[in-house]
Amino acid sequence: MDALDPTKIAGTARVEDLRARVRSAMEREPEGWPGPECIDPSDMGKPVGVRRALAIRLKLEHMPTDLWAGQLFAGSVAQEDPRLHTIGSFPKYLSDEELAFARKNRLGTGCMGHVAPGYPRLLRKGLSGIRDDAVAQLANAANPEETEFLESVTVAMDAVTIFAERLRTRCEADAARVRDTVRAGELRDLAGDLRRVPSGPARTFRQALQAVWLLHMIFQASWNFNSLGRVDQYLWPFLDADLREGRLDMSRALELVECWFLKFNERAKTTESQLADRRRAEDGSTGVDPRRTTSSQQDWWVRDRIDAENHWFQNVVLGGLTPGGHDGTNPLTSLCLEAFRRNRMTNPALTLRVHAGTPDELLHRTAEVMRDGGGLPAIYNDETLIPAQERIGIPTADARDYSNDGCWEVIVPGRTDFRFQRVSPALCLEWALNGGRSRRDGERRGPDTGDPADFETFDDVWRAFVVQLDAMVADVVASAVEKVDDRRPFGAQPLLSALFDGSVEKRVDMAVGGAKFRVWALIAESVAHVIDSLAAVKHVVFEERASTMAELCAALAANFEGYAPLRRHLLDAPKYGNDDERADGIGRRVIEAFAHTVRKHAEPHADTLRFPCGVGTFSWYVAIGEGLAASADGRRAGDSVSPNFSPALGRDLAGIPAAILSYSGMGHEHLAAGGPLDLRLSGRLVRGGAGTGRIMALIRGLVDAGGSMMTLTVVDVEELRAAQREPEKYKSLRVRMGGWSAYFTMLSREQQEHHIRRQGGRG
Repeated sequence: MDALDPTKIAGTARVEDLRARVRSAMEREPEGWPGPECIDPSDMGKPVGVRRALAIRLKLEHMPTDLWAGQLFAGSVAQEDPRLHTIGSFPKYLSDEELAFARKNRLGTGCMGHVAPGYPRLLRKGLSGIRDDAVAQLANAANPEETEFLESVTVAMDAVTIFAERLRTRCEADAARVRDTVRAGELRDLAGDLRRVPSGPARTFRQALQAVWLLHMIFQASWNFNSLGRVDQYLWPFLDADLREGRLDMSRALELVECWFLKFNERAKTTESQLADRRRAEDGSTGVDPRRTTSSQQDWWVRDRIDAENHWFQNVVLGGLTPGGHDGTNPLTSLCLEAFRRNRMTNPALTLRVHAGTPDELLHRTAEVMRDGGGLPAIYNDETLIPAQERIGIPTADARDYSNDGCWEVIVPGRTDFRFQRVSPALCLEWALNGGRSRRDGERRGPDTGDPADFETFDDVWRAFVVQLDAMVADVVASAVEKVDDRRPFGAQPLLSALFDGSVEKRVDMAVGGAKFRVWALIAESVAHVIDSLAAVKHVVFEERASTMAELCAALAANFEGYAPLRRHLLDAPKYGNDDERADGIGRRVIEAFAHTVRKHAEPHADTLRFPCGVGTFSWYVAIGEGLAASADGRRAGDSVSPNFSPALGRDLAGIPAAILSYSGMGHEHLAAGGPLDLRLSGRLVRGGAGTGRIMALIRGLVDAGGSMMTLTVVDVEELRAAQREPEKYKSLRVRMGGWSAYFTMLSREQQEHHIRRQGGRG
């Protein structure tokens, strides 16, 4: 690999110019593009899937075809000049009555995320090949629904082909106008690529990149926010052929990847108006069902969406085992890492899959990228996640081909229709320590498990917690089963279905059963605080006898006001994240109880759905904490919770290796959806070659210990504080959020303070 080391390749003036212009465009206030309002009224009587395909076609018939000057790829959801964002609008294709019915009954409509299309299918067959398959299947249609679905796929294929033709025409027209003969040649080459793809199978690396980008862009424009899967695996054969046949060298290949990665940032915004929008959103409130969420009355969803302003589920996965069980590392893996390092932007979000046989050279390059900050790439451990997928019934070859969705959850690209619901063990413990009632409002939320003052042993506490957990999981599973087909009336996805394996062949939309795997994950949040709280109850009340259960419950009800000594005792109890078996043993019991309860309630529905377990908070750790009362680990009511499966803030006192060991012992074989460990490293600790070696050792340690997912954000508290004082000087400073990377200066003040506390600074 050293002979192909992309770090030795000089940058090009084109990329430097594009990078500067993309970053500059983020500072300019974007304009909305209105677009067509509605499909033709005469088409409103057609099947919903056909109408959605017609809406895609209508938008693509009118979307701007402007090219960014110097770009090597066509198609944009955001133009440079004028600064137009075209995603916000989509033609209406449901009637007012249908929309009202969907809202009243909480039915899914056309917006999709948390999946990855099957881009290898696109590159192998082209849209024309997929269209031919759909036409051929018409003879096998068993009912009108199947016929209508196949017709919707053909309309969607034609819609994309029309847009590609519009782009090709624009490239040819621009080539005829420009005076620069080199640029004119590039535009003619681009027109030639668009004549070939995405209608037909890709033949070259550049065509493959163009085809994938164009479909990804169109998915975004039609409100399907999807990840990109294992790009270094499905794109490498095209680059390999180009290199062997002399059509490309590594320098040109790197330039192409850098230009391609920049496309994912054209829509990004860091303008002052966005900050104002966020501040206004933080003043809003909404009522929520505490059985469904742990949010407070603040509109956490709006606030989180704005904090994640520059993330649109654009995840890219690199490395890992192939379906045949071999290491998939190739030169494109390194090119992608280097392109991301040079661009220093938040998109695409990178994940690296590793295993026991991952080459040291790849880990070294990954560590160098991680040293630059931003919390990327995330690290996924094949040795743990593949068996976990097999455990829920995913065949080995498919399990080895896993990627992630738009955040961090594990899926199989082009095969998994993924949805999830949140589960709050923290609320379950809160209710267990309050007779099944919420401490916030006194309302009954779970079963009556008795007066906790009467609990005589830790086993009594544990049983009450498990009863509450069982009731919550039963409720969530029942809700998922009830909702599994809620997209059937209005949620058709003809374009996405075309890139899902088996959907056309089964003549069923991927959103309503056409996908190979239908998955509904149950994601447990605030787990670190549950572990710490149970460990504290066991240690303080039943081992040291430093408090009674009645005193503990009174302290929780008072939010520890007047109970400072007891709170200190609880804070000093064993904590998850320190390689302390007193806490970690309880953690394993929590995960096993969660997984057992999910399996029990999911088993009757095994023919319909898979229910993998996961642990995470996404980026909602501030809002989740606002919805929780005081907890027995010493956390006060309303305080933010620990992100994902990370130790509680300030409680992992034994160092990062101990945190990894604690985390890795949490029974990840039960967590097929995953559960990230988000860690922070001071930049001072990773300087130079020794620092790179430390990061490599942490990655190897995760693999050897059996953890599943890890992110490392490298930054210093002083830098974060300086960014708060002078944000204009730190606009490229990135930190890891729940499932992506974000510009620190764009975050809410609460999120910024959380990151500072997580890094070891005082709030």
